Amino acid sequence: MKVPFKSKIMSVDESWIDYNGHMNVTFYTSAFDAAVDEFLEHEIGIGPSSVKSTKKGSYALQTQYRYLQELLVNERFIIETFVVDYSHKQLHLMLNMKKLDSDTTTASCETILLNVDLVERKSSKYEAGQLGKIKDLFDAAEGLRKLVIVGHKIGLRGTKR
Repeated sequence: MKVPFKSKIMSVDESWIDYNGHMNVTFYTSAFDAAVDEFLEHEIGIGPSSVKSTKKGSYALQTQYRYLQELLVNERFIIETFVVDYSHKQLHLMLNMKKLDSDTTTASCETILLNVDLVERKSSKYEAGQLGKIKDLFDAAEGLRKLVIVGHKIGLRGTKR
């Protein structure tokens, strides 16, 4: 098991550029969302293809983004994902967007997902096999959790009015 999970390579499309000349926040969100789906699909088996058969899916409960460095048109990047924490119904993930040419972290996304039964529209426990994969991913990421800011508070520091 290799951690962090690395997404497919993505590239900033010209249509993603905003009036400031860099990637618009909407497309950071879309890229992170695609990376979450890719991670869930390939690492745990609870991604988009399993939703059709199991009628269970992941709902975002809380997400926080940090924009650290701008991305410009045609810049290539990947998103690395690892498990920060988990419970029998929830999954806490950290994602780091990195420029492909320099390995520079340009943004991060911390998210908490809830497993939901889509028929009953209620939270649902992960199946034993899924929970085992999540635990293995959590254990494998121990060193990574010490390297990043998790649970970053938001607010203005030292602001004088």
